[in-house]
Amino acid sequence: MNQPDLNPNNQGDPKQTRKPDEKYCESCGAIIKRSAEACPACGTRQKGMINKTSLLLLTFFLGGLGAHKFYTGRNFQGVLHILFFWTGIPALVSLVEFIIYASTSSERLNEKYPAKGSALIIACIALGVGLIYMAAILAAIAIPQFINYRERAYHAVFKSELQNFMTAEELYFLQNNKYTTDLTVLQLTHKAPLVEIDIISADKNCFEATVTHTKLHKSVAIDCHSVDQIPED
Repeated sequence: MNQPDLNPNNQGDPKQTRKPDEKYCESCGAIIKRSAEACPACGTRQKGMINKTSLLLLTFFLGGLGAHKFYTGRNFQGVLHILFFWTGIPALVSLVEFIIYASTSSERLNEKYPAKGSALIIACIALGVGLIYMAAILAAIAIPQFINYRERAYHAVFKSELQNFMTAEELYFLQNNKYTTDLTVLQLTHKAPLVEIDIISADKNCFEATVTHTKLHKSVAIDCHSVDQIPED
């Protein structure tokens, strides 16, 4: 048999009991319905109630981002979940909390955790912040990799243009018995736009030229005999 639930705040009737769907007013101690937004006796607005289904859904699906923490007013813990969700630890903690919440009655949950806001709004905020944080982490990883890949591509194009130019000059020499300073006659139809070629001199003996990559800010001096410096990958 259930023992009477006494209310120490109610001075008028110390033996006053409450039913499972009732609670004490936070101000005057009167027994009111748990769903009541305000006390009929004193008019004090009551704290929001935890919806167990919403709490379980938030904990299971967005627990790693701390949505259930914000829902139950534990904002600092929610912030910690967002900051460290990428470690996987908040998700494991939330799984344990999900089991605890599932085995706890709605009345007990409402006694321990008064609701602080809309579950949907809190879930969206937590999810949005989490996605932004995740995007920042991914960007911090991906951007250096992209820059490195782009640099290697620039070097590859630079080397290719050096070789193409030297080959074109040698072919011209075989056909005309001399080298040329005119790039147009070398027919470099696929010349890369970021590579500039400046032919300094050319005659029947040799040629000298400078090849520059505008993005790498590097130049290579070449002639008919050798490449003085080829950029490293």
